[in-house]
Order: sequence, then structure tokens, then C-alpha cells
Amino acid sequence: MSRKSIILLGLSAVVTAAAAGWVLITPDNPLTDFFRRKISDVDARIVIGPYPGEEDFRLLKQHKVGLIVSLLNPAIPYEGTLLEREQALAAKYQIPLKSFPMSSILGQKFGNEYDTSAERAATAIASSPEKVYLHCYLGLHRIQSVRNLLAARGVQAGTYSVRAGERDKASSLTDMAEAAYNNRQYQAALDALAKIDENQLTGNARILRAWSYYRIGNVPQAHALFQSLLSVDPGSAQAAIGLGYCAYRQNDYATAEQQFQAALRSLPDDADALGGLGLTYYRADRLDEAAAKLEAALKLTPDNQELRDILERVRAKR
Repeated sequence: MSRKSIILLGLSAVVTAAAAGWVLITPDNPLTDFFRRKISDVDARIVIGPYPGEEDFRLLKQHKVGLIVSLLNPAIPYEGTLLEREQALAAKYQIPLKSFPMSSILGQKFGNEYDTSAERAATAIASSPEKVYLHCYLGLHRIQSVRNLLAARGVQAGTYSVRAGERDKASSLTDMAEAAYNNRQYQAALDALAKIDENQLTGNARILRAWSYYRIGNVPQAHALFQSLLSVDPGSAQAAIGLGYCAYRQNDYATAEQQFQAALRSLPDDADALGGLGLTYYRADRLDEAAAKLEAALKLTPDNQELRDILERVRAKR
């Protein structure tokens, strides 16, 4: 082989390696984009998809995502580069980011941290009060492991595309209702949900409607809606929590305890269920158990002044 041929082969190898590297650290390139799963969402609460570029960050911010959960593994060189880039974008758009490194090749997991990281990611998502974006590299394999764990806890993830920013009327009204609820405008939330056809209400919208009735003091209507949700999905932790609070408000502490315990079997780190159980034990004068549950809830939601006040009363009575 001539010297010229050797040089050409060397240059070709360098160019090929550089091109491969560029493809890996640019997941939205035309080649990789063919395999990437598009960004999707379930019930306007948990969004799933591939590594987010800046355009995606703008859309996620627009759709009020309050937490990003990344499954990229910085021990993999190109994923380490992408994670650094993502951390910079998260800081720019002021969206908190949590990293739970997982590694897989063509869907086959490897590394001792895989299952542990998946569990930790699922726990962080299930206990977060914020809307969450969960992603890996292409949005294909690693997130499925976390989705399976979330499904086992009664938490769904992923259905409609937001890449084009196009939302149907029902989804937009649900977002309006959610925003009103978060601003404690519970009647406004109900008014927005009332404009949606019953057969177009998502599970999240139905939960939101039930909680809105609870917040305006219509406990019987809230109870009926939570019960309806539980009859459709007997494993719904959110419906069980709602029924627990309804029973608590109606001074039925035995039923409240039963519902909160059922929810905690699916979501052991749910602050609402822990707090509700703590309140129930307090009303039932089971002070040691009340203190334990309230303290556990406050570790997850340290700014909950209502629970903090009740805990002080429990300690005083003890």
C-alpha cells in the first residue's frame, strides 16, 4: 500500500471518528432523530422523552415543567458531555434537574447502579409535587424501566406530543384548571373542567375535579368522585388518598386510616398520604404514631405549615 493510500485511510478514519462523535453529542441530528422517541406526556403531569435540546427546554418551560429527571450516565463520555450541557440549560431556564445515572446498550442494562437508580428516579418522580420531565438518551429503553416502576405505584407517564406545541381544547382547559387549582382558585378550576366533555376528561382531570370539590368544602361530591375513580382503577393511590381525606373530614378515622395505608402501600414516600395519616392519628389521640407520620411527611414537604403546627400540638400533648 502506498504512503498516499495510508494517509488517506488515516484521514478517513479521523473524519469518521469525528463524525461519529458529533452524532453522539448531537442527539437531534437527522440520523439519530429517526430513532428518537418524541416528547410525550400523560395527564399533564409526567412528560417523557429523549435528551432535551434548547427548543425542548423552551417548550417544557412553557408547559410548566418544574423538575427534570435525567437518566444519562456521566461515566459514558458523550453522555457526560450532554449532561453538562443539560445542566447549563436547566440553570438558564430555571428548572431543577436531578440525575440518576443508568447505562444500557440496545436495551440491555449493565452496571450495578441500574436498578438502584431506576428505583430512586421513580421515588423522586412519584413524590414530586411538580410536573416532571423524565428522559434518557433516545427516550427508548432506560425510561421504560422507570415507567414500569411508576406504573406499579399507580403513576402513569406519557401520551401526547408537545414537540409542535399543539394542544387540543380539552388539554388546554385541563392546564387552565391545574393552574387555577395551584393558585387556590378552586371554583375557577371547576369552571374550566366543566367545559370539557365527560368522555374527554383524563384521569388527572378527574382527580383535579375531585380535589377542587374537596377544597371548596363539598366533601360528599368529592367523595363520590374519588369513589368513582377507585371503582374504575382499584389500585389508584391518588383516589385512595382523596377518600382518606374525605373520611378524615367526616370524622371517620378508621376509614381514613384504611385509605391512607392503602395509598402508602403503592406510594410509601407520598407526603399527602403520610400527612393525612398523621392528622388521622392526631384526631384519634394516637400521638406517638401521629408524630412519626407527621415528621416523615415534613421531611418531604418541609414548608407545610399546617402539618408543622399539628406536630407542635402533638408534641405539646405528649
